[in-house]
Formats: sequence, C-alpha cells, structure tokens
Amino acid sequence: MKNFKISVHIPLYLKKPYNKKKIKNFKKVCKSLLKLSNKSQIFVHSNQRFKNKDKKIQYFYYNLKKNHPFKLTWYCRNLMKSQRNNFDIFIYCEDDILFDKKNFSYWLKHKNTCIKNNYNLGFLRFEINKKDKNFYSTDQVEQSSKYLNLSNKKYLVLANSNCSFWIYDKKEFNDFIKTKFYNFNWRWISISNILLIREMAAVGWHGENMNGLSMSRYLATIVPFQKDKLDKGSLIRHLSDNYANAPQGLFGTLKISQISSNNLNKFFPSTLFERFIKRISYIFYHLLRFNLKRYFKNNTLHKDLRSGLFFK
Repeated sequence: MKNFKISVHIPLYLKKPYNKKKIKNFKKVCKSLLKLSNKSQIFVHSNQRFKNKDKKIQYFYYNLKKNHPFKLTWYCRNLMKSQRNNFDIFIYCEDDILFDKKNFSYWLKHKNTCIKNNYNLGFLRFEINKKDKNFYSTDQVEQSSKYLNLSNKKYLVLANSNCSFWIYDKKEFNDFIKTKFYNFNWRWISISNILLIREMAAVGWHGENMNGLSMSRYLATIVPFQKDKLDKGSLIRHLSDNYANAPQGLFGTLKISQISSNNLNKFFPSTLFERFIKRISYIFYHLLRFNLKRYFKNNTLHKDLRSGLFFK
C-alpha cells in the first residue's frame, strides 16, 4: 500500500468564529488519509485561507460571496481531472469522514471483483450514540433485503448507495470524467428549499438514479456479507455524530447490526418498468420532502440545520 499515488480532495467550509470540533475532526481525517500511503497527497478546497504547513497538504481558497456555499463541493473537479494521469487512486472525502487503513485494505481486496461484475463496493458511515454507545448507520434508513453471490462470496445489496465519500482507481476515474455526471449541471436543482448540490457531489458515479430509466454505471452498491455479518472494513466513522444523537424520531437511523433483513431475497437487476416506478417515487419523495429548518427556530438544532450539518 505504501507505493500507491493517492489524490484526496476535501471541501472544507468554515464560518467565523471557527467550530473547534469541526477543525479537530478535519485534522483527524487528514492524519488518517496520509497514513494510507507515503505517496498520499491531500488537496483542501476552502472558503478560508490557510498556510501550508505540511508539504503533503495543499490548500485552495475560493471566494464564495457570490456563490452558494454548497457549490464548494464541486470546485475540486477541475483539478482532479487535470491529475487523471498522475495518480493511481482518487478520493473525494467530506471533512468529517474518517477513512483509515482498514477501510483501504477492504477496498483493495474487493473492488476488482465488484468492478468486473459492474457493482460498486459499498461503505457504511456510522456514528456513535452518546447514551447507548451503539453504532448507528448515517445513511441506511431502511433494512437491506437483497443479496447476491460473486466469486463464491455473499454480498449484501445496500438500500442506499450514499456514504458522502467516493474512491475510484485510475481507470474508473478516467471513465467517470467522460460522463455528464462529472460536470453535472445542477443549476436548476432545488427541492423544498434544500439544495442537493453536496449530495450529488458526494455520491460520485454510484448514484442509483443517475441515468433515469437507463442503466447506471453500477447495478447496485454491495458489501461483503459473511456468516450474516458485514465486513468490518466497510464501516467508516462519521465524526460529527449528527444523526445518531438528533432528537428521537427526527431522523430514521438503524443500528449497524440491524441493516440486514432477516429474510433476504436474491438480487436481480431492475427491469425497465421497475426503474420507471423507482424514478417516479424518487421524484415524488423529494418534491414532498419538507424543510425542517422552517419548524425549528432559535435553538441549537435550527442553527445546525442552517449551517447544513444535518444534510451532509
């Protein structure tokens, strides 16, 4: 792993006075990513100016006075594209996603089998509840009920492909940048006053509904599932702990141990009709989704919602 040339891009939006916890989490993230390889390079894209104290971390400043802050998540893409022949691996990572050597080894072990069969190797963001100390999924709000077998190994098909993080090898990345999704025109995307700009940047090339009725790049996002247990390498720590500690019932979260349904059915790629129904339900879901910040005022939750913390 020491010889891989890894390009990591992190958007870092900060308001003054700086959130100390956010800065602390960001430093943890960088420290962990630099341990993946002695040839790791981190490129930070921020609305604040920083002095480069580490040769392996470069900072890029953007004046966002005339642009929506969420657009910061897309500003890294031109630089990443220019690096397409200079690195072996490309990573997009939010500032509070702790990706470590265990996660990297897991990806290296399983990604070729998944790519060969047109599947995306999945990761599961998890948070820790302060009261019960259990691990909770950040993104999986419903149980996964499908499985499949690849190369004599069992995989769980995740109900949600998002994990606010993506990683591709050079070939996949070079294929990705040729698609409309790399330079996606999100100008008119606004649903219930919640812009989905960040979510689209973070999903990379493995969004389920990317191609509408046509097939997406990957048939599904999957995680190795042996003896009814998820591969521990798939678990990546979401340091902010926003969802697991939100007021009860505000966000639907599952314990990591509850992600798999007790009654799994074999997975088959969706038919054209099934993709149509799913696309329609997806559109209706977002059109009807209400904006929580309208209902919470003058409290900590409202402030967090205004800063976008609960929609990362």
